[in-house]
Amino acid sequence: MTEKKTLTKPLTFFNVAALYVGTLMGAGFASGREGWQFFGVFGLKGYMGLAISGALFMIVGMMVSYIARKKNTQDMGRIIDFTDSPKVSAAIGYLMAGILYTIIISMSAAGGSFLKQQFGLPQPVGGLIIVVLVIITVLGDFERISKIFKMITPALFAIDVLLCIIVMNMDIEQSGATSGFPVSGMASTWHWAAVLFVCYNMLGMIPIVGEASVKAKSQRHGIVGAAVGGFMLFLLTLLLITALRKDMAFTNDMDLPMLAYAAKISPVANIAFGTVLFAAIYSAATSTYYGFSTKIKEGPKKKYILIAGAFVGFLCGLAGFNTIVAYLYPAEGYIGILILLSIFVNFIKTWRENRGNTEHDDK
Repeated sequence: MTEKKTLTKPLTFFNVAALYVGTLMGAGFASGREGWQFFGVFGLKGYMGLAISGALFMIVGMMVSYIARKKNTQDMGRIIDFTDSPKVSAAIGYLMAGILYTIIISMSAAGGSFLKQQFGLPQPVGGLIIVVLVIITVLGDFERISKIFKMITPALFAIDVLLCIIVMNMDIEQSGATSGFPVSGMASTWHWAAVLFVCYNMLGMIPIVGEASVKAKSQRHGIVGAAVGGFMLFLLTLLLITALRKDMAFTNDMDLPMLAYAAKISPVANIAFGTVLFAAIYSAATSTYYGFSTKIKEGPKKKYILIAGAFVGFLCGLAGFNTIVAYLYPAEGYIGILILLSIFVNFIKTWRENRGNTEHDDK
């Protein structure tokens, strides 16, 4: 695959962190739906799972950044593959592209759930808007995506954190059960749920963090940015599941629980968080669809393939967001376990090959 041109201005660690967070902070993440499904349903044990996932988010992000920087590549296959075989790397890259493609399905479903819950509009409307916005952005380049993420990710993160703090301090009584919530059959224990949560989420960040690290000011900016991004994801998930425990039965019944809590606070909070949530859906869909696009051969047909693929994903997303979170995400998590192991081996191999070399770009 031909490497893309470098950004006119190298990325700082803050920019790398923003891209990491923005890639993962989709509807399921920002609304607390994923946090509840993978941690909240397990009660207090969920916090132990969260600690594991937080450490993994940081470690995996740093490994991806290091490999990409040392190999000077943003190609997903080369970052994951430890054999250095062009055929194996290509096969892994195309497998990853297929997995990333499914994110447009879940994000279009999330867009539909959002507008249906917020305004009572038919589910297809929100999904269609997301798909159109994603197509417009992805038909640009990485620099366009980077600029958008630098603008919107800090605002998304800050508003989500603020809402969590407000909900945690509200006087809310439990409206129903406080335990015994259904768990996904594919993530039925808190420790497995923690690992799967990271393994499917990291699939979307590999191409973005890899490319951001290559285009960072230095190796240090890339690795520190990945670590900061991983910690921010841990912190946000911690605040989300703590806030969602205020009324567990209410939380469990909502497709987008934090949006429902925002409606309890005030109309202004509802509109503010609604805006955040829709932007989060857009950012996650854009970054992962961009990763998918990198494996499509450059040429005049590429844009038509991307447009057609996005609309097919929209049609698949009509299955509903809750269904996708409960079944598609854990299934991808199991694939992610194999990918995580391969990244770990590749990191060790790359580190051994470079440990005796003098660093020229670590400052």
